[in-house]
Amino acid sequence: MGVTLDYRFTAGAGDPQPGGALQLGNPLTAMLDAIRVQGSIAKAAGQLGVSYRHLWGELRRHEAAFGQALIAGGQGRAARLSEFGERLLWAEKRALARLLPQAESLAGVLDREMLLAVDPGLVVTSVAASHDLLFGGLRQTLLGAARVLLDVEYVGSTQALQRLNAGGCALAGIHLPLDDERLCRRGSRIHAAIGRELRLGVHKLIRFAHREQGVIVAPGNPRGLAALADLARPGVVFVNRRKGSGTRLVFDELLARAHLSHASIAGYATEEHTHLSVAAQVAAGSADCGFGLRAAAQRFGLDFVPLVREQYFLVCLKEELASPALRAVLDALRSDGFRRLAEAQAGYDAAGAGEIVSLRRTLPWYK
Repeated sequence: MGVTLDYRFTAGAGDPQPGGALQLGNPLTAMLDAIRVQGSIAKAAGQLGVSYRHLWGELRRHEAAFGQALIAGGQGRAARLSEFGERLLWAEKRALARLLPQAESLAGVLDREMLLAVDPGLVVTSVAASHDLLFGGLRQTLLGAARVLLDVEYVGSTQALQRLNAGGCALAGIHLPLDDERLCRRGSRIHAAIGRELRLGVHKLIRFAHREQGVIVAPGNPRGLAALADLARPGVVFVNRRKGSGTRLVFDELLARAHLSHASIAGYATEEHTHLSVAAQVAAGSADCGFGLRAAAQRFGLDFVPLVREQYFLVCLKEELASPALRAVLDALRSDGFRRLAEAQAGYDAAGAGEIVSLRRTLPWYK
């Protein structure tokens, strides 16, 4: 095979400065994705900002190197990807979605060093958090408004709290399905994993956002999956989140409450690291369904069966609430800009964001 897929990090469109989002991709799959979306080589060329002739020539060059057609249809007709082209594109989407937290962490490390070189007066605030789609926007808001740089590392909710308690970060990001307190009752899996790491009189909870989790399914929900029990039907293939993640804890508690065994769900042992990588597996047809965020389903054009509404919190030490960095975080969370950022994501809202709440009054196992 005489072709190389040349992956490169590039600055986000229109923002080449430190602090701008880094994107990973290669020209070929960008072309394939544009053709899949536009259904036309001419329109895809317009989207990419290249000429029709250039795009057609690049496609032919890659087809010759692969020895397989990338496009079904021809010059001057409606275009769609060939089976091979679809397979190539979705292989990339699955891999990039799976690597997103690591890529964001790596980009954050590089970006932090560049930003500090440009502005040594920046205040760096470390965060260990369960992955969420709003952190990028919050980071940009703080950087621009308060010269505070969030240094975010994505880990599971339990590990985030352990990091906070060991002095390894200033904030921990966790999520709990408090709208259904039975899921977080004393003795539940969630209580056992997270409750022991939260300490009365030591920690404070800061409201971050509400978000919706449920079953991510193919467009039109061809399997007719309407309830958790449907995941155990013969022939239904599921993809799970990794063990130790907050989402896995929620899913396992839902299974226990519905009296469903892990063994009854085909694909339960197949694990993905992020909501987006679960959605990518479903979109690619590698699985019929997965458990994750409505926002992740929307990003891949998938349908969604809601099961639980949860609250995402930032956790800090009570004594740190008065620090300038934490005050800046609270101001950003309470801003109209953050509310709009949350509402732009399907299944999210920022009601009460920035509100400081006590553990005793908020968590079911203390009531």
